[in-house]
Amino acid sequence: MLVADGLHKSYPNRRVLCGVSLSVSPGEVLGIVGPNGSGKTTLLRLLTGEELPDKGEVRLDGRPLCDWSQREKARCLAVLPQEGLPSVPFTVREVVEMGRHPHQGFWPWAGERDRHVVESVLLETGLQADRDRHVDQLSGGERQRVAIAKAMAQDPRVLILDEPTTFLDIAHQLGMLDWIRSWSQREGIAVLIVLHDLNLAALYCDRILMLKEGTCFAQGSPSEILTPDRIRKVYGVQPVLTRHPVTHAPQVLLQPGAGDSSATKPAESFTL
Repeated sequence: MLVADGLHKSYPNRRVLCGVSLSVSPGEVLGIVGPNGSGKTTLLRLLTGEELPDKGEVRLDGRPLCDWSQREKARCLAVLPQEGLPSVPFTVREVVEMGRHPHQGFWPWAGERDRHVVESVLLETGLQADRDRHVDQLSGGERQRVAIAKAMAQDPRVLILDEPTTFLDIAHQLGMLDWIRSWSQREGIAVLIVLHDLNLAALYCDRILMLKEGTCFAQGSPSEILTPDRIRKVYGVQPVLTRHPVTHAPQVLLQPGAGDSSATKPAESFTL
């Protein structure tokens, strides 16, 4: 569905990405992880067409992304940027309805399909009770939930999210990621998600791409990627890994005092 081949991107005096390739298929959740400055946000800009790569190509549904019109792209691909939703003077329902604009005709009037999608998203994201509240009266976490709902209302085939759990408490983090994953599987949506939390990435992603200094350091299943040695080499911390007692996904435990100064110590882990 979404494929990137050999992406390179540089800015004056700084190389940001070098030869990054990836693909995400319908019904799959691909996680992008890596430390600050590893190129995650730049990679998303190339994947969404916000910027063009210096070298390499991004293809959406088999066509070069640069061949898609903005309206065509908006019907197929939804994006939730890292900064989320600004404080705007519209109601929650009105903002979620904005996600339907790419599917409407010359006159942007909501039809039966639009109303059905909006109501379904409000219900499944737990925003029904807040539908008539103005977004500029919401907290940062509440606005993030509305931004996710707006992206979902776009009814995309590909969903790209840059740190969607920002500002959310742990209950809402799990609720949103549960919904995104189940929606992806139910509707065959290809999801690409940037996460800083390695434990959430292990719990919710089918595959993980780990970036280091603009290159693809490793790519595979959470169990293949999240190892003590890889985490030490990429993040410069000495972790302890164990298995989640319910899902058996790898989980990262941090040790006080095991930062950069101890990054060269032998890797540790519990029996997995």
